[in-house]
Amino acid sequence: MTTISEALRIAVGLHQGNRLAEAADIYRKIIQAAPEVADAWHLLGVLHHQSGEHAEAVRLIGEAIGRDPFCAAYRDNLGSALRAAQQAARAAGQHRAALALDPGWAKPFGNLAGALTDLGDGNGAAEALRRALRLAPDTDSYLLRLGDCLYAQDRTAEAEAQYRRLDALQPGRPDCLYRLGLCRLAASRVMHVTLAAAGRLVDRAALAEAIAAFAHAADGGHGDAGRNLFGTAVVAVQTGVMDDATLERVAAAARRRLMAEPRDSVALSVVCYALYRRQRPDLAARYFRKFARHWTTAEIAADFEMLLWSMVRSGPAFFEALAAQPPHCFARAARRMPVAPKPDGRPILLVGCDGGYWRRFGADFLESWQDKAASCALHVHIVNPPADVEAELVQLASGDLPLSVSVETVDLGTLPEPVRLTYYASARFAVTQQLLRAGAGPVIQVDVDALLLADPGLAMAEWPSWDVAVMQDRRGRGPTRDFLAGFLAFNRSSAAQRYLDLVVAYIGRHFDEGRAFWGLDQAAPYCTYDHLVRNGVAPALIRFDFEAFPFLHFLEK
Repeated sequence: MTTISEALRIAVGLHQGNRLAEAADIYRKIIQAAPEVADAWHLLGVLHHQSGEHAEAVRLIGEAIGRDPFCAAYRDNLGSALRAAQQAARAAGQHRAALALDPGWAKPFGNLAGALTDLGDGNGAAEALRRALRLAPDTDSYLLRLGDCLYAQDRTAEAEAQYRRLDALQPGRPDCLYRLGLCRLAASRVMHVTLAAAGRLVDRAALAEAIAAFAHAADGGHGDAGRNLFGTAVVAVQTGVMDDATLERVAAAARRRLMAEPRDSVALSVVCYALYRRQRPDLAARYFRKFARHWTTAEIAADFEMLLWSMVRSGPAFFEALAAQPPHCFARAARRMPVAPKPDGRPILLVGCDGGYWRRFGADFLESWQDKAASCALHVHIVNPPADVEAELVQLASGDLPLSVSVETVDLGTLPEPVRLTYYASARFAVTQQLLRAGAGPVIQVDVDALLLADPGLAMAEWPSWDVAVMQDRRGRGPTRDFLAGFLAFNRSSAAQRYLDLVVAYIGRHFDEGRAFWGLDQAAPYCTYDHLVRNGVAPALIRFDFEAFPFLHFLEK
């Protein structure tokens, strides 16, 4: 006859072999034959816990504790079952009871840390894991969990120390490298810095270490590391802190990724940014369209990076079509000019916006214009103006100020907010085109939410023969962020007007086709200029560095 001890040994073997139904049957028979055997109650409870039946596990392990209240393992496993049953406070109590019975056992400290984490006690969880590590030094799971616990509390330097300790023990472990990448990314500050402060505040060495850690973890098969590798690269490019060599290395990984998953829009953006950095936006546009065919129009519209790159056009066929079939976008607007510019040859500052934006920023801009740019006339263009705004501007223009006014009425009600804002920013190109064709100008487009620092009209006298002047972000942030629309000046020259005609048509075509979005008013000037350069007919360009721009102070909104 099989003894209770032998039956229990057989059941444990079946349990460990994952033959749970057979093991459970023997545990129950033991309980029926010898209900005083606490181990049978306990192990049957553990089996139910492993099977997801946590309430029954709590009951069964509780029966075991009733028969042997001084077994640390029973208390610890009851804590685990209670935690799984969403009873973290009771779970913590049982883990502490286990430690009181066996203070030299590391496992209950690790389990206590989990319960305390559920209770929101990060400090307590970290201390429990430190105590587990004092009892079981260099245990990889405790090192990883302690790092995660500290990272979740934004104690990234302390978390990094734990991950580095694990990396020294097990070099090249992808999950550890990924976490090291997260810590170095946090140390770089790139994810939270403002664009204006990025050059001063981003720790580029830490950023490079983060990218390298993500790359090595991704090579080891860590999926999140690959996503973070490409995402970090895109953020670094857009923030203006990505060097060309690092971008090329990430782009090589992105190409490999696209061979396996051609719909990875972030990897696609990385490759396109690298081609743009090589001064080949034409290749970037072609590469984008090669992969964009895997996307529907609706999917592109829902993905920010895909939207941006969909507005980058450089092929000759696109520009030839602009001349053959001029867009209708701006022709649909009912535009009036209640007060035309005086034909005195003065440079014209042009601002364009809607009535709400004018109410918010117009008064301060007017004051800075009169104070800093006396050589320039001012032209204000309002889209869908409220009656009081138009009346106020016309009254101002009827005085001694060299001020002219135009307005337009256009139905934008069906457009999403970002597209409507893009129209407000883009309409001024059509107004500049109208002014130049009427013989006015030169025309200097500027943002109304800025203040003048110096007089660009006076500065023009010192410029060499020029057609167009741009404010350029020389940090290589992409074709929708290279020529910045906050300042664009157009001379009264045929080359400037040919360039402007193409820019207006470029913008209009995207509106006509329902593909306009934020950044179009910057993609169009940049891509049009690149196209004309490649065809040997580019206008003479003057470039001003955005980071040392002499004429405007841009307000934080």
